[in-house]
Amino acid sequence: MDNNNAIRNIEVEVTLKGGQIHACILPSNSPLLHELYVALAHGDRPDPPQPGILLQLPLQGGTAAVSFLSTSLVSVTTKPAVLIKPQQGAAAGQGSPVALKSPAYFRIDDFLTPDENSQLLEYALANEENFEGSSVITDKQRRTDPQFRKSRVLFSIHKMKWRQVFINRIKLHLPQIASALGEENFQFDDNEVQLTASNDGDFFKRHADSDRNSAEVSGRIITFVYYFHQTPKPYAGGDLLLYSEDASRPAYDSGSNVIAIAPQNNCLVAFASHLLHEVDMVRCPSAKFADSRFTINGWLRREVS
Repeated sequence: MDNNNAIRNIEVEVTLKGGQIHACILPSNSPLLHELYVALAHGDRPDPPQPGILLQLPLQGGTAAVSFLSTSLVSVTTKPAVLIKPQQGAAAGQGSPVALKSPAYFRIDDFLTPDENSQLLEYALANEENFEGSSVITDKQRRTDPQFRKSRVLFSIHKMKWRQVFINRIKLHLPQIASALGEENFQFDDNEVQLTASNDGDFFKRHADSDRNSAEVSGRIITFVYYFHQTPKPYAGGDLLLYSEDASRPAYDSGSNVIAIAPQNNCLVAFASHLLHEVDMVRCPSAKFADSRFTINGWLRREVS
């Protein structure tokens, strides 16, 4: 899409199967705008990698919303234009499309006991004042960037009992996790754990958790994300989007595979840290901290012999 760094308001009009038309205004860097193009790119594929995902378009300045399956999207009209750059390399239509391997991940439902799940939520709520703005690591330094990532993080959990609870439980499932991710016989002796709260309008753009050019994150091999929240779930969105390993293709390219994993209470998802992924925008009508999308984020580093 348009690489203009200036954030602009975009008038968006979507047409759905059956002729329904809905309009709203989104910032040009909105993950939702990004996701609409992903839906368009995959809508006409005969064998999509997954069923349609649920999209939610804010209406009337965010006081209302319309929800629809990505497979029902017919067209997206934008003003001013949001331009999609053609794929570099071979001209369109030359040769057969290359089948991309869907990103691998491992999911564990009921990861904690019900009591542990409840206690963890109580811990998060009791420490609201200790959360701080999230940051990103770029150019070998950590800094805040609200146009790339917006959420709140509790770093001190790394020193609490919860770190060991998660590491011990991860070790029980490690053979299955490592096998599913192509990391047979993987062992770790170093790890990182933090607690993240995402509320209304929060997101994390497409990125990878490991970078060989950054000493701080180069050793990360496996990423895990554990979801917990109030029940019934008081927010929408916040899906984890995992992309195929072909990093040269933009996410909205029809040759890319993307898997959307919706947050589910007491569920843990693990994937390779080098995979590109993002967190879709969270919609939390109450905007209350207690109604946030909470996650335990962790990274495992390979054991050094």
